[in-house]
Amino acid sequence: MRSIISFFRHTALIWLCAACTVTWGDDPKSDEDCDKSCDNGVHYYNSFSVETITLEEIQNQIQVVAPQSYRKTGKLYFYNHTLFVNEKETGVHVLDVSEPPAIQKNAFIQLPGNIDITIQNNTLYADVYSALVRLDITELGTGQVAVEEVKTGVFDYDPYQVAWKFIENYELENDYYDQLDYESLNQIKGLGETVFISGVVYDGVKCNCDYILYNDIASAESSTDSTSSPRSDGPGQGGSLARFAIIDDFMYGLTQQAIKIFKINDDGSLSNWSSVGVAWGIETLYRLDGYLFIGSVSGMFIYDISNPGNPRFISEYEHFRACDPVVAEGNFAYVTLRSTNEWCANDINQLQIVDISNVFEPQQISTYAMYAPYGLAVRGDYVLVCDSGSGIKILEASDKESPRVVQFIEGYDARDVILRDTIAYFVTTTGIVIYDVSDMESPILLGEQQL
Repeated sequence: MRSIISFFRHTALIWLCAACTVTWGDDPKSDEDCDKSCDNGVHYYNSFSVETITLEEIQNQIQVVAPQSYRKTGKLYFYNHTLFVNEKETGVHVLDVSEPPAIQKNAFIQLPGNIDITIQNNTLYADVYSALVRLDITELGTGQVAVEEVKTGVFDYDPYQVAWKFIENYELENDYYDQLDYESLNQIKGLGETVFISGVVYDGVKCNCDYILYNDIASAESSTDSTSSPRSDGPGQGGSLARFAIIDDFMYGLTQQAIKIFKINDDGSLSNWSSVGVAWGIETLYRLDGYLFIGSVSGMFIYDISNPGNPRFISEYEHFRACDPVVAEGNFAYVTLRSTNEWCANDINQLQIVDISNVFEPQQISTYAMYAPYGLAVRGDYVLVCDSGSGIKILEASDKESPRVVQFIEGYDARDVILRDTIAYFVTTTGIVIYDVSDMESPILLGEQQL
């Protein structure tokens, strides 16, 4: 929807420029000039242009700094008794969780534009805007990381969407509508691959002759709802919201509609391998044995990855449009659907249990109403669900047709979970919570930290 709106905004601006060719600036005579050139009257607007950052500048910023305060929930990743917690589009918090409740926040890795990471053998792979970077974190404990490789143009990057996100967060005291300088934006060389938008500049109030079309579009949009370094080891583990994974000797990364696959060489470097189209709106991936389960806004896709470099489509399980991570164990997949996002149009908030004993024909068994579920994890007959502002819910589902909540932990706005043996690591909007779940029906709080 946003990309469509961006198109119309751009088109609207072209029409506006055709209607009023006056260059508007700080000239005090501009009001009079604009009046003379307009047939339909003068309309004022808040003008914005963009600030940018180059990939080279980003690489120079990638470094380890002192622990930072936590501002916005991101994803989490477990690697050798260390939790890596994403600070959206800023970097990664590094926490030692080897001895809870003594959770130690050790450092922060600056990674502008980062959302996802995955780690294997002290090599961290991360997205920075649309690029993919490879970092050597062998000396992380001494405050050092090294950028070893950068691949450009790997992931989706919509400069219009990014720019408008900055504009929408810009606070002004007038009621004029906002307008982006598309002409200057479109002239930026390398935008989206080697140059990225880092902010916006407010250029003041300007004028146009006619903005009826734009106003209709804007109205429609607004109504849419220091420590030891990690030991060298195999891959770590991400939460259910992850869109990166290492499978055998391949790294998988999701774009909005495809799986990008890279071969991991012996030295950790990446070779471009393949790109497998899936469908628009894919969000998460989860591996179970020889299958990959991909969650999307419209359903769950199952791929055979017995040949990991060449995933093969098996089947699709469709559901109402809603944001959707998925996990699986044994003959069952567990899907959460959430409506509290502008991309998730339906008022559906529930846990769905799907029979995957026949992967070619997944069948829904039951649903359970939730508040607004995000991530989840499964162990045997128990499902742990991060139900946002409602808290953490543990369901017993030995009877797949009638799951029931056996433990309800309030007080946390929970977003995702990693289950390691008998320990559950939760990320919330304010920090980290760790529970001993050796007895799922009587979990014991081991530690928490407000990041």
